[in-house]
Amino acid sequence: MFLTVFVGITSLAFAQPYNNSWINYSQQYYKFKVAETGIYRIDSTVLVNAGIPLSTINPQNFQLFVRGVEIPIHIEGEGDGVFDGSDFIEFYGQKNDGWLDEILYGSAANHPSPHYSLYNDTISYFLTWNALTTNNRLILETDTTFSAYTPINSFFKENLDVYSSGSKITLDPYYDGKTINAGGKAVSLFGFSSTEGWFDNPYLIGGNKVKNVATGNIDLLGSNAILNAVVIGWSDYAGISNGDHHLRVNIGANVFDTIFEGHQKIDVQMSIPLTDLGAVSTSVNFASINDLGSGADKQTVAYLKLKYPHTMDWKDYQFLIGYF
Repeated sequence: MFLTVFVGITSLAFAQPYNNSWINYSQQYYKFKVAETGIYRIDSTVLVNAGIPLSTINPQNFQLFVRGVEIPIHIEGEGDGVFDGSDFIEFYGQKNDGWLDEILYGSAANHPSPHYSLYNDTISYFLTWNALTTNNRLILETDTTFSAYTPINSFFKENLDVYSSGSKITLDPYYDGKTINAGGKAVSLFGFSSTEGWFDNPYLIGGNKVKNVATGNIDLLGSNAILNAVVIGWSDYAGISNGDHHLRVNIGANVFDTIFEGHQKIDVQMSIPLTDLGAVSTSVNFASINDLGSGADKQTVAYLKLKYPHTMDWKDYQFLIGYF
């Protein structure tokens, strides 16, 4: 699968006054945006059209920053100290996630969906240059003596599904989190609760939601798969104060079962025998069990992550490549 991305690069005049220790104010910075995770290439035409004076810059001086950190890049042809017309910059770019939102929740433990941004899936990258030739670069592997190494049977693959399009209200996919009663009106708490954010459509009392996660090319000789998920309690039945939600998660015969009260974030972790995974995909069933006498039980899933041993057969992979 190939993605062509057209991005305008603009100069950064002044940075924000906070969290800006990575900025060297004696350098110029050019900003561009990334909204999809993949491998990106910036060629000389884009740089020239952006007004970057390539003829006066040693390409070894280039740096690339994101999230306040310099990331490694590859620059084809930088060894001669000149950025020629056939030269280019390549890097692995990642779309925005919830990394900056964590401070709103107070801690990582309270963050219900760290893989999804509350505000924007697009993140800004900053290209700059200094006078050094020791900037962060990708290391190219040139060793071809394969017979000197012992092959492995598998590696751990992590499949992540993030759910963000659902809501208690069809037209409003944002969950307000825990509220308090103020004069007969539900009012959100000050700050962000661990049940606030963008999650999946809810399932109601006695109902369930089935999620299918890809599990192809399993190495059956490897260790157990690990499932991690976050489930949000989205109701608080007034008639019960010691547990009005009954959550049960099933993968085959493997069960995670818990009872909890009101608006809570539930961290699900399960160790799954590989024989219980599907050859192509595996179904994960999230259910509200109606056995507590509760009159309401709304639950929703924030994300699902499954890590399992995957054979060295990579034929099922697709790589996203972006061209600037």
